Amino acid sequence: MTGRVTPLGLSLLTLAAWALALAVVTARPELFVAALPLVLVLAMAWRRGPVPDYSLIHEVSTDRVTEGESLSVTVTVTARSAVPFMEVLAVLPRDCEVTSGHHRAMIALRAGQTTSVRHEVRGVRGMHDFGTVLVRTRDRWGVRASEQRHVDTKLVRVYPRVAPLRSLPRPRRTQTSVGEYVSPALGEGIKPGDVRQFASGDRLRQINWRALLRRGTLYVTQHHRERNTDVVLMLDTLTEVGAPSETTLDLGVRAVASLASAYLARKDRVGLISYGGTIDWVKPATGRVQYERLADTLVRATVVFTYVSKDLAFVPPRVLPPRALVVAVTPLLDPRFTRATLDLAARGFDLVVLVVSPVEVTRRALAPSPTIDLACRLWTLDRRARLAELHRQGVAVLEWSPPEPLELALAGARRPRPRLVAAG
Repeated sequence: MTGRVTPLGLSLLTLAAWALALAVVTARPELFVAALPLVLVLAMAWRRGPVPDYSLIHEVSTDRVTEGESLSVTVTVTARSAVPFMEVLAVLPRDCEVTSGHHRAMIALRAGQTTSVRHEVRGVRGMHDFGTVLVRTRDRWGVRASEQRHVDTKLVRVYPRVAPLRSLPRPRRTQTSVGEYVSPALGEGIKPGDVRQFASGDRLRQINWRALLRRGTLYVTQHHRERNTDVVLMLDTLTEVGAPSETTLDLGVRAVASLASAYLARKDRVGLISYGGTIDWVKPATGRVQYERLADTLVRATVVFTYVSKDLAFVPPRVLPPRALVVAVTPLLDPRFTRATLDLAARGFDLVVLVVSPVEVTRRALAPSPTIDLACRLWTLDRRARLAELHRQGVAVLEWSPPEPLELALAGARRPRPRLVAAG
């Protein structure tokens, strides 16, 4: 705890000093009489009184929320001795705002009294620490003040928003595990595939009774198998544009979170590669726990500046399986990511590129003007030429122009016939 003199104490001290100095210079005793009460007040206040005795409990309602949701922060103070004046300030992390209540309060407590200060906070994607509280107290004269910082780390993860998706890029190749994709192979399944004559070992439930009544011979119905697939989501973290919390990286993170949630709901194995200044990955798996792993990685996703091009050949095969569907989410602002995607296509991966258009994102971050409109139109033409080049290389490209829904961009997916491309 640190103590200091308040501005009021400094003012009284200055006034008393001037009064005494003028009394000496002018030899007027009435100035001594006028300065005497100020000196007595300062002397009584300057005597070190009892240190404010209190206890503080700092609580946060949850340790994980989704963008747009609010969490409650409660500070409870119990005074063991009388506290004439106390200011409680719950420090807000960066990019967080108060949605209800106040994070700063002035209170006075009697001995044994307890009071609580509560407010609700909303933050953007990331890791935020709500564990710092500043407490300032003053004496009854308002001359001396003390300040104490209470630090109790309380990390809160703010996960990206997830949009419900029904239209998803379908894989060309599936795995042997059970899922929701209809396989050309015949076996146990739901969708009928072929009808053939009954053979030894066939099950009675496979008998096609209509064919039996028509032909007079036993026939069985074969079904297509339901399979799942490996999906690897690849996020571009090389660069970003746009206003804070609405950059191309933030939009890309939300798209990856939405795709991961939708694919996991279909019982697919989903993995993640964060491709930027550093490469982070999560190997494919299924289940709710896997989404928590993916979300924790997306929370930490940020742009790390580097001149070095990362080589995906160093990614372990268990993270990037050969038969996996790779969905790359990128604004296509850095040619290094374009070369990485072409390298994946040349290696035979089933590749889909979801392009987060930076044109409208940049336009919303700037003041409208004819110059900005002209620049965005020229930029749009240049980007169309780049996307057309990727199409000619045989890469499936989906363009998403926020604020349009992501579902609209995925619904128009067209998968061109794969070609052998070279990473140049």
